[in-house]
Amino acid sequence: MNLEDLRVFKEVAKEGNITKTAENLNFGQSNVTAKMKRLEQFYGNKLFYRHRHGVTLTSPGKILLSYAEQVLLLMDEAEKTLKSTDFPSGTLSIGSMETTIATRLPTILSTYHEQCPQVELSFRTGTTEDLIKAALNREIDGAFVAGEINHPELMELEVFEEELVIIAKKSILSDLNFDQLKNLTMIVFESGCFYRDIFEKWLKSKGITPSKLMELNTLDGLIGCVKAGLGISLLTKSAAEHLHQDENIKQFALPNEYAKVSTKFIYHKDIAKTCAFSEFIRVLGFLDASAEIEKIHGV
Repeated sequence: MNLEDLRVFKEVAKEGNITKTAENLNFGQSNVTAKMKRLEQFYGNKLFYRHRHGVTLTSPGKILLSYAEQVLLLMDEAEKTLKSTDFPSGTLSIGSMETTIATRLPTILSTYHEQCPQVELSFRTGTTEDLIKAALNREIDGAFVAGEINHPELMELEVFEEELVIIAKKSILSDLNFDQLKNLTMIVFESGCFYRDIFEKWLKSKGITPSKLMELNTLDGLIGCVKAGLGISLLTKSAAEHLHQDENIKQFALPNEYAKVSTKFIYHKDIAKTCAFSEFIRVLGFLDASAEIEKIHGV
C-alpha cells in the first residue's frame, strides 16, 4: 500500500467508475484495477461493489475513504510546509464570492502577483456557506466571505465593508413601493449566499415572501437579467457601480440595519501557513497577523 494507491482509490470513489478514473489520471484501466485489488488484499476487505454502471463503496470502503482523505490532506500540507522557502513560491488556493472577485480582488491579486510572481494562484468561487465548508475541510487556503462567522476552527480578518443596494430597471420599479415589490421576480444567487439571506430578511421584515425567484450562479448573469428587466436584485454598491453607465438602471438604498456588511478573509487555524500565505496576508494589509503566523509556524 502506498500514497498513490490511496489517491487513485479516492478518485475511484469519487467517480464511481474505474474507466473514468483511468482517463482522469492518464493511467491504464488495468493499472487502476490492480491498485484497487492490491488495497483490498492489503486490508483484507472488499472495498467496492462492482456493477454494470461502475463501482460503489462497501461499508469498509467508506471507512477507508474517510481515513484516506485525512492522510492525503496531511501529506499535502506536509509537502507545502517542508518545501516552503524564504521566498514565496508554490501554490495558493483562494476562495471568493462572485461579487468580491469581480470588484475587489483584481487590485489585490495584481499587487500580490507583482510581489510574488513564483506563486501559482488558483481560485474557487461560491457562496459564503460553500466557502466556509471548503475552508473548514482545508480544500482551500483561505476565502473571502460575508457576515459574521464565529467558528472555533476558523480565523477571520475583516478586510472591507460593503454597502448593499437594490438594483432594478426603472421601467419596473420607480421606488421601494412594497405593493410593487410583491409582484416582482427576485433575482438572487443560489442558496447559501449571505447577500441573498439579507435580501430575504429585509423583504420578510416588510411582510413580503417572494413568490418568484430566479436563481443564478454568476454575477454577469444576474446583472444581465436585471438589465433585461426580468426582475430586481440586491448587490454590493461596488458591484452595482458597474451599471452606472446604464441610465435605465436605478439603485435603491436599504435601511441602515441591512445596508452594511463586512467582508472577511477566513482560513483554518491549522492550515499550512506557508511563506506564500503569509505574503498574501501582508498584501491584504494585516502585517501584525502575518508576523504572528511567521512567529508561530516558523515561516
